[in-house]
Amino acid sequence: MGLRDELRRLKREAQKDRVVLRLRDGGVRVFSDLEVFKEMFLCRMDLFRGEARPSEVFDAVRAATPESRAAFEGEYGSIEMVNHVIAPEYQGGWVDEYRLLGDGTVEIIRHEGDSDGALRIRQEAQQRGPAF
Repeated sequence: MGLRDELRRLKREAQKDRVVLRLRDGGVRVFSDLEVFKEMFLCRMDLFRGEARPSEVFDAVRAATPESRAAFEGEYGSIEMVNHVIAPEYQGGWVDEYRLLGDGTVEIIRHEGDSDGALRIRQEAQQRGPAF
């Protein structure tokens, strides 16, 4: 095994269970899988409160090259998230939609029970089944 092959092998080992984001400014950010999963979960939970969580991981993804961002989102999912709170029919059937946008801001939309948006979201949720 040559020196180059050994360096490639060591580089692969060092990046195992790591996320490497190449930034548009030429920098590199590295996070563990655990850090990424934790941030994805916590950002989703904060979104239910209508809040955008400050996140180094999400900031790095926003600053990443298009190729690096696509690789990240292919592995861990999009950082642009959508959560729905769906009221039962007897409470009006309204749907609150919480969106974490690409720039890190949160948008909240209320779909009234008889609106096309609420009907569509409720139908999609029924087709998917329980989230847990």
